[in-house]
Amino acid sequence: MVILGMKTYTERLFKGSAFLMAATLLASFIGYLTRIVLARNLSPAEYGLFYAVFAFVSFFLFFRDLGLNQAMVKFIPELKIKKKYSEIKTTLVSIFTWQSISTLIMGTFFFILSDFLAENYFRDSNASLMLKLFVIYVIFSMIFLFLQSFFQGFQKIYSYSSAEFSRTMIMFVLIFVFFWLGQGVFAPAYAFVLSWVIMSLVMFPIAVRTFNFFKFKIVDFWGITKKAFAFGFPVMLANASARLLTKIDVIILTYFTTLEQVGIYNVVMPTALLFLFLAESAGAVAFPMISELWAKQDKAKLKEWMKIVYIYSFVIATPVLLMVFSFPKFLINLLFGVDYISGATALQILLVAVIFMIASSLSITTLLGIGKPAIATKIILFASVSTVVLNLILVPLFGINGAASALLFNYFIMFLLFTRQTSKFVNVKLPLISWTKIVFASTIFVFLVYEVKKQLLLNNWIELAISLVLGGAVYLLLILKITKVVDLNEVKGHLALLK
Repeated sequence: MVILGMKTYTERLFKGSAFLMAATLLASFIGYLTRIVLARNLSPAEYGLFYAVFAFVSFFLFFRDLGLNQAMVKFIPELKIKKKYSEIKTTLVSIFTWQSISTLIMGTFFFILSDFLAENYFRDSNASLMLKLFVIYVIFSMIFLFLQSFFQGFQKIYSYSSAEFSRTMIMFVLIFVFFWLGQGVFAPAYAFVLSWVIMSLVMFPIAVRTFNFFKFKIVDFWGITKKAFAFGFPVMLANASARLLTKIDVIILTYFTTLEQVGIYNVVMPTALLFLFLAESAGAVAFPMISELWAKQDKAKLKEWMKIVYIYSFVIATPVLLMVFSFPKFLINLLFGVDYISGATALQILLVAVIFMIASSLSITTLLGIGKPAIATKIILFASVSTVVLNLILVPLFGINGAASALLFNYFIMFLLFTRQTSKFVNVKLPLISWTKIVFASTIFVFLVYEVKKQLLLNNWIELAISLVLGGAVYLLLILKITKVVDLNEVKGHLALLK
């Protein structure tokens, strides 16, 4: 029975992760391609304006969400096991009600202050209309994220993962439409806002078919609301701290530097963050599973999950990270153009930070899944305060390189703290020896790619393709046969489960 249970959870993990990783990868690709299109059709200042407004608005949305979406994902699997469907309905009604109230307050705040912020903070008159458009985003993104968390809680991974991909695809298409209509700097704003509206309307009937909402009654509304807020409040604080970590750099850059610098930073930052999709995909699938396993006190399966994700995420991510780290100017110029090359150093700093981000995000997922959001909140709160202080010191002195350095320092500290806390509850040790072997193999990979490409006198793309194939073959040899970080028979077993 234990073996069968482990197979069932492993099968769900790998099937769900495979689809979610594919959908997330496609969504990330489309989102990144969208940035390339915008950078090629807008000036760095116009590009920076859109992302400066987005960073400012999205920074405050933790007040709107109140940490309740994570509470929904936490409680739905538990209530579903106990067949308490009326309590599931009550949880949904409570969360949607309170988020709707906070959404109206937040939207009113942005609309009223749009002219003042455009003149005194963004220093661009176009920001006023853009802020007003983003009020629509505030409303419909609440609905979208509520429904997405609903699907995640019911472990409808295919509906959950396809939502964001569909939204990014809709936005990508609409951008071309609005550029064709001559909307210029407002083209991305119109496309962005409309994509949330369309997907919210599409997802609603799917959610109704997933759970027969009208079949059950509302029970103990205030008791369930109190329980949801008890879980959601520390999560909200964690989200607020996380927003400080991920948004405060852009907010401070907007104030102390120029929109051109903001535009360059918003080219290199998402380039580095592309490599987080592995940890995010596995974490999204595993979150409700961890909740179930922890409720059953099955720590053995938790340790197995963490071992698998820790090793395989780094096997895939590390060589690519080192590759980009070695050729930052070539990549930026190729994708975004010569106007953004000055961000090469910041990109290298951020790539190092991403390594610690991956490990930290896996630990955060585990702590939330076992119902320990307060611990995660304390760590993130400490790091967020440190981020604000460091950005205020480093950004005026070093611009985007200062912002990147502040992020690197704080994610390293978070990595140490989260790892220590997670090991207390799950008793899992970091695979430091395996990680060292992966870094060694990845370094050899990058060295071979560089040397082979240097020796060839062909078209740049042909040189890169040949060097990647040869370097990749050596990397696989090192990982599978020499360092033996990956067991080929274990891989075959996982592939069999996927089939």
